[in-house]
Amino acid sequence: MAARRPAGRGRRVDGRRHLVGALLAAPALVLFGAFAIWPILRVFYLSLFDYSLTAPPEFVGLDNFEFLFTDPRFRDAVLQTVVYVVGTYVPALLLALVFAHLLSVRLPGLGAVRLLYFLPVAMSWVAVSVVWRAVLHPDGLLNETLGLDVNWLTSSSAARWGLVLMSVWKETGFFLILFLAGLRTIPEDIYEAAKLDGAGAFQRFRYLTFPLLRPITAVCAVMAVIRGFQAFSPQAVLTDGSFGTEVLNLFVYKTAFENARMGRASAVAVLMFGLLLVLTLSQLRAFRRSDA
Repeated sequence: MAARRPAGRGRRVDGRRHLVGALLAAPALVLFGAFAIWPILRVFYLSLFDYSLTAPPEFVGLDNFEFLFTDPRFRDAVLQTVVYVVGTYVPALLLALVFAHLLSVRLPGLGAVRLLYFLPVAMSWVAVSVVWRAVLHPDGLLNETLGLDVNWLTSSSAARWGLVLMSVWKETGFFLILFLAGLRTIPEDIYEAAKLDGAGAFQRFRYLTFPLLRPITAVCAVMAVIRGFQAFSPQAVLTDGSFGTEVLNLFVYKTAFENARMGRASAVAVLMFGLLLVLTLSQLRAFRRSDA
């Protein structure tokens, strides 16, 4: 019979392990606090001040927020962000789900096809934007192929949709990989049983695949909203926010560094944080209700 370790000695060993673990984690926690937590708290602090980088901050309370709610440029940036998020990520999620279902079968050569879909995701937004500048040129590939005469980047009616088209091309592969991973977790026995019961392909997708993918769909929906509100590079590179393409992140950048109004820019960031928090919680609650 093994000798029982004294309780006091066991507590001392556990305490040492906890201490060693805390010491090993301390450098990462310090870096996380210095480069993540502190900047967030600083943004909340600066949102209450009028700060221009060249003069000491002057406390103004909620004046920055009051100004934003009456600023037509801010309201337009919110609208353009919503248009970009909905126009980009609704089609991207639908296409990713359809393509993932088609590519989930095990056939030779499909691995290379999946890689092709994922390649745009691995490219940086700046690189993609530079490539698509040539594609969206009036004499570029898109107009020449489709026989169109559209100024995709210099027209208020077309610029936002040119950016949406490019973003759908880039982002679909990201969600495709997530849906493929979710499809691989569904047992094949379920589909075989459904086939024996006479369920067709559409019925299997509607009553089996889509409900079982609901957790992955919830994650994709939340990530889509967050990624959409983080949009900055394509608008900055292709149009610099002109022609109705100024989204919230670009508005923050211009307010802070072109207009030197750090307080107002911080207030926009705080409002974005609150809006994303509300949207995320609402999405998760909606998916939980649908599961009930």
